[in-house]
Amino acid sequence: MTILIGYPLKLRARAVTNLAAMLARTTGEDLVVCAVAPAPWMPGLSRADQGYRDYIDELIGGAHALARADLPTDLTVRYTSVSAKSAPAGLMETAAELAASCIVVGSSDSGQFGYVSLSSVADRLLHSSAVPVAVAPRGYRGGAAPVTRVTLAFTGGKHNSLLLVFARELAARYGCQLRLASFAVHLSPPETARFTTEGGQVLAEWTENIYAAAERALTPADGQAPAGPPEIVIGHGEDWDDAFEEIDWQPGDLLVVGSSEAGPIERVFLGSRATKIVRHSPVPVLVVPRAVARETAADA
Repeated sequence: MTILIGYPLKLRARAVTNLAAMLARTTGEDLVVCAVAPAPWMPGLSRADQGYRDYIDELIGGAHALARADLPTDLTVRYTSVSAKSAPAGLMETAAELAASCIVVGSSDSGQFGYVSLSSVADRLLHSSAVPVAVAPRGYRGGAAPVTRVTLAFTGGKHNSLLLVFARELAARYGCQLRLASFAVHLSPPETARFTTEGGQVLAEWTENIYAAAERALTPADGQAPAGPPEIVIGHGEDWDDAFEEIDWQPGDLLVVGSSEAGPIERVFLGSRATKIVRHSPVPVLVVPRAVARETAADA
C-alpha cells in the first residue's frame, strides 16, 4: 500500500516528512508526496491564466524539492500534485485514487512546539477523511527509526473494542508493543472532590473495568484468554496536560485514537473527547475512522 504525504505550499514541513519516514520504515510502504494547488477560478488560455499556472507550477516544484531534500534516500518516494478547491479535498481525492493506507499531515506552525496542534487542513481531515490520518507534533524529529510502541486511547466502549482489535493488528503488523492508555481528567468540582477523597479506590475500580473491557475485546470466539495482554496505563489530573504528563512517552510512540460513535461511520469525525486527546498529544497521532476499525475487526 501507499502512505500519502500532504505537503504544504510555501512552507518547509520536516515534521511531516519525519513522521512519514518513520511509518514507511515500519511498514515498508511506498511514500507519495502530494502538493495540492488551488483550482483556478478563471479557466481559460489567456496570458494572465498562463502566468497563474506558471506561478502554481513553481510552488509545486518548490514543495517537491523541499520534501525531496528532507526524505531519506533509501525510501521509495513518488511526487504528485492535484488541483482542488481545498487542500483537504485534494488529499482525500488522491488518497482514494491511490488506495492509501493513511494521510500524513503536520501541526499548525503557531502551536506549541513538541505537541499536536491542529491546522485547518488537519482539522478538516480529522472530521472528514475516509482513511486514517496521521498528525505529526510541531517540530517532530523522529523518523530515523521505526515505530516501537502503539498506544491506544482506550475507554472500554463498544467502538473502542473494535478499535482495540485494530490497534492489536497494527502493533502486530508493525512488530512492536501495544499499550492501552486511559485519561481521568477532573471535569467538575464534585468529581474533583471525589477523586481527592477516594482517588485510590476510584482509580482501582476504573483500572479493573478497563482491564475487563480489554480482555472481552481481545478474547477470541473460542473463549480462550488472550496471550500477552497489553500494558494498561492511566493518566489522571486536574486537566488534560496533567493527565498526559502522568504517562511515559517515548520517541518511537504512536498514539491511536478512534472517531466519534456519533459521527458518520465512513468518516473520521472526531468527538470532543477525542479532539482533546489529539490536541494534547506529545507524540504522533493516528486517527482511525470507525469503518476502518470495523473492517479490521471483521477480518481478524
